[in-house]
Amino acid sequence: MKTFSILLILSLTIYSCEKENIEPGIIVQNIDFGTCIPINLPKQEYIITSDSLYQLLLVNSVCQNYSMPTIDFTQYTLLGKFASGKCKVTFKQEVVKDELNLHYIYTVHVFDKGICKKEGLSMNWVLVPKLPIGWTVVFKIE
Repeated sequence: MKTFSILLILSLTIYSCEKENIEPGIIVQNIDFGTCIPINLPKQEYIITSDSLYQLLLVNSVCQNYSMPTIDFTQYTLLGKFASGKCKVTFKQEVVKDELNLHYIYTVHVFDKGICKKEGLSMNWVLVPKLPIGWTVVFKIE
């Protein structure tokens, strides 16, 4: 019985580690605004395709004279997805192209590691190749 328990714990640990090994897909870069752009934004999903839309994020900035990272919107699209989890949570982002249905699928994988009263919150910003004309973005949390 003791051997069975040890094997069960070992296999669950290996399974959960493999589960966190998420490939980023077409993500070029994760963008971190630090604490200057808060995570409690008016919307939970963002598709930013121009500098004018990008600058609107500054309306929510809590830092004086904050300069956001430069993004070439002729080449890239900025996607944002809010996600939350329990204690000691980690977030893994993945964006894949669905050429058949003409959309990007942006999935934020949430991995909870523990139980406590504090909730882990994250606005997951990623830079991807420019969204083609006529394409949409499907947002998911797993």
